[in-house]
Parts: sequence; structure tokens; C-alpha cells
Amino acid sequence: MSALVETIALPQRVEFMRKIHLFYQVDEAELDSIAAKLREIKYKQGTEIIHQGREGDRFYMILSGSVNVTRLNQRGEQMLAKLVPGDYFGEEALLTHRRRNATVTAVEETVVLSLSREDFNSLLKKTPRLNSNFTVAVNSHKLARKMVFKWLREDEGEVIYFLARKHSILLARVLFLPGLAALISMLGLLISFTLGSMIFLWMFVAALGLSIGWGAWNGVDWGNDYYIVSNQRVVWLEKVVGIYDSRQEAPLSAIQRINVQTDYLGRQLNYGTLIVRTIVGSTLTLRNVDHPYQAAALIEEHWKRSKQVQRREEEGAMRQAIRQRLAQGEIIPEPAATIVQKPAPAKKPSPYAKQGLFTNFFRVRFEALSTITYRKHWIVLVEKTWVPDFILLGLFGWLIYEFVSQIKSLPGLLGNSLAEALIAIWIILFIIVFSWWYYQYINWSNDIFQVTPDQILDINKTPLGEVTSDIASLDNILHLEYERKGLMQILFNYGNVYITIGGGKDMTFEDVFNPSAVQDDIERRRLERITKKEQEAIRAERERMADWFAAYHRSTSDLPSMGEQEKKTDDSKG
Repeated sequence: MSALVETIALPQRVEFMRKIHLFYQVDEAELDSIAAKLREIKYKQGTEIIHQGREGDRFYMILSGSVNVTRLNQRGEQMLAKLVPGDYFGEEALLTHRRRNATVTAVEETVVLSLSREDFNSLLKKTPRLNSNFTVAVNSHKLARKMVFKWLREDEGEVIYFLARKHSILLARVLFLPGLAALISMLGLLISFTLGSMIFLWMFVAALGLSIGWGAWNGVDWGNDYYIVSNQRVVWLEKVVGIYDSRQEAPLSAIQRINVQTDYLGRQLNYGTLIVRTIVGSTLTLRNVDHPYQAAALIEEHWKRSKQVQRREEEGAMRQAIRQRLAQGEIIPEPAATIVQKPAPAKKPSPYAKQGLFTNFFRVRFEALSTITYRKHWIVLVEKTWVPDFILLGLFGWLIYEFVSQIKSLPGLLGNSLAEALIAIWIILFIIVFSWWYYQYINWSNDIFQVTPDQILDINKTPLGEVTSDIASLDNILHLEYERKGLMQILFNYGNVYITIGGGKDMTFEDVFNPSAVQDDIERRRLERITKKEQEAIRAERERMADWFAAYHRSTSDLPSMGEQEKKTDDSKG
């Protein structure tokens, strides 16, 4: 059931719209024109506002209440999101001229501001700058439907509002050199065919294959980086397949300022860098973001929303604390004795816990259960294993040569004692050399560095089982710096992170990939630790204030009874 209502005047509608990022850079006159065409509709709890598969006819913005967004697929009904005041829905079907791809149902009594399809299309024609705002929203929704992020807190109602890869101009940049190399290789192939040179022919075939592989790798690498804004945090996901996996984030409630930086080309092609600064001093830098100003407006909108939610939660926590104190009767603990009980620390999993055979096999950074683990760069593994690598290649080359040269007489080899002896020698050599290689791999794999929510660790476990570890609290870190020395470290982006610890005991994360990012990880965890301690202090102070308020309330409520008792005493004396 729905009904037309009139609860807010035109100026209040304009003020409501001004807070939504969709109307970023829309002037006052245009907002007035849009607000005048909006219809205010109230839906009762359980009412279906949009039905999946039907033709889209309206755009909606939630004024009050909330709605569930669900989709019916082969696995049944899938919950996509819960939308709250300030959110919007229904724009994608109008922009793409397709049928509704989800069902929207009112969770409670909900009031929406709605725009018809005719007015919506007219609005986009009259206000062209809205096109890019809506395009950002639609592209984010399309990409979000294709992706699955296991770290998303769906059980806490986390919803993705912005999801994008780096601008396509960056893809063009990373494909330029591989493309140029491929063109040169193809030109070399034509020349080789003309000259009839087999050596040059195979050389350019190999060069063409390497160029194509290089380009494919760069394309996949570009496609694995994501910028995400949810209703709880800003996230930068960076991934190199099989090697590197990073997630940097900043809670919306901790954001202090957002800056946008663009150059001339960025302004023309609509891309730039977002710099998100937090109240604890950390910085999250999102480079080559598509539509950076729209993304910044979206972050700012949800940042302000999170501030309002945080304020309401603080007020609710204060009221609840006072109610609990008043409900305790006359048993009022002294403010100085107020103790904030900390939950028992969760048992940390062993860094050597059994995992899948190839899980994190060559990864140099991975994250699990709030613990970031780093290995030394794979160049270090190459340095440890280059001798067995070459011997193994030689053994396989020998095997292939013998197989190809003897393939016609293969049945006769089975009874040949010399052939059987060579096979036995090959197997023995392979086992010995592979064991040597695997020993060095285990030695490299078990030399790890970790950053947890409260400490840093340098752990080394030898293949024979001996474990040595160095541990320091994040609270004791005084200074961080990183260093890359020499051409190899600069070319392959690895180096050392030096950590100065209070008490004269320092630590070094040696030969880690992207040392500047490792330094940022440690600093971010340190600042999060400081913030957590400050929040615990605030909670303790809130508990003390609740005790004082409760004590004051009881003392004032006792005053009338004390006055009556004194009066009775005076009367009896009289």
C-alpha cells in the first residue's frame, strides 16, 4: 500500500537533496526545479516498491524508513542491501532502458521522494552534469554485482556505494610498451620471412610471445586493483596474482579531510588522485580514480552520515549507562573504582597452520584474521635456489632430448639395462636436487614478518623445525623508515623497513616487497592501536560520568524525604 503525502516543504526538500552526492555541483535554481517535481510517497511495512523484471517507471530517494533490496536467481532469493534515509534506487533501469534487476521492499513505514521517468529524462537533458553523477552510481552497481568480497561485513549491514578500477588511461599506459614491443616483433617476423632466416624467425616469435604475455599480465594487474567506498569505510584493494595481496582502508568515522589532485590531462579525461586524511594522521592515497570529484562527494556524504550515526550511538550509550546505574539501586560504585573490562584476547593462529597445498605458495604479502604476513621478496628465493634451478632445467632438458631422440625405439628401451640405469640415475638426481630446492624454498617461506593489531613479529623457522622470533608492541614504536639500495632493489621494488623500538631494541623487516607500503601498514596499525586505547579511555570516562549522574539523581530524589523526616522530628519535639 502507498499513499501520497506532504510532510516537508520545498526548502527542506532542497536541503535534503543537497546532502546527496548525486546532486554534486547542481546550483540552487536547478535544485528548486527538481524539488518541485518530486512526489512524496509513503509505503507501509512490507510493501513492494519495485518488482524484479518489471519495466522501470520511477526514481526514488529515501526520506525516512528503510528498504531491503533482493534479487531472485537460480539459488533462490539473494539479499543485496539494506538502504536507509539518504540512499536512492531505481535509477539504473531508467538510464539503461532495461527492466528492474532487483526487488525493493519497505522494511518499515517508509517515505520516499520519487521522480517519474519523463521528469527524470527531462532532468538529465536540462542538467548535463548530472549524467556523470548517475553514471558513476550505475557503473559502481554493475561492477559490484560481478564481484564477491569476503571481507565485506554483510552481517553488519555494510553496503558498497562506490566501486571502480583505476581509470582506463592507466590501462593504456601499461599496455603501451608491450604493444610497441609486439608491433616490433611482428615487423621482425615479416622481415625474417622475407630473408628466410629461421634463427631470426624463432627469435621474433619468442619476442612476440613475451610481449603478449607482458601485456596480458599488465592488463590483469590493472583489473585487480579496486577503489571501494561503503557505508563504513574507504578501501583500496591492490593485488598481483599469486604474489601480492593488499587491502588498505580508512573508517569513515576517522576521516578528517578529502583532497582531489588532477593535472591538465586528468581534468580533460576526468580522472585524478584522492587523498583521504584521517584524524589519527594516516593518509590513504587513491591514484588515477575515475570521476574523482564525484567520488570525493560520495565519500564526504557518507563520512557526514557516519558522524551523525556515531553521535547518536554515543548519546544512546550514555543514556543506557545512566539507566543501568539508576537500576542498580543503592549499590553505586565509586567513580575512581570504575573498571573497564577488556575482552579476553582471541587465540592467534599459528603462522604455520596447515593450509591448502598452493595457498600463498609464492605470495610475499597476505592477510588473514587481522594479521598481515610478509615474506622476503621472491628475488631472495631466486638467489637461494638459482643453482638447483639450473640443474633441474638441465635434467628436464636432458630428459626431453633423450625422449625425443629415442621415441621411435621406446618399446625396446624397457628391456635395455643401460636405459633403465640412466632412468634410475635421472630419478635419483632429480630427488636430490629437488630436495635441495625445496629445502631452500621452505627456508625462504618460513622467514616471515607479521603485523597484528597490537604487535609486530619477526619469525624465522628453519626447515628442521627450530623457531626464533622477535616481538615488539606497537605502543613502543618510536620511528619508522624504509630504504631501497642498489639497482636491483629499485627495479624490483624491495628493500628494508627499519623500526626503532623504545628501550634500545630495534627491528628490521628485511628484503620486503614495496617497503613503503609495509611502512604504511605498520604505521596504520600503530595509529589504530592508539585510537582504540583512546576510545577505551572515553568509554571509561563515560562510565564514571554515568556514576556521577546516577549518584546526583539519587541524592536529589532523597532530599524531599529527608525534609519530611526532619519536619516530623521537629513536630514530635514540639
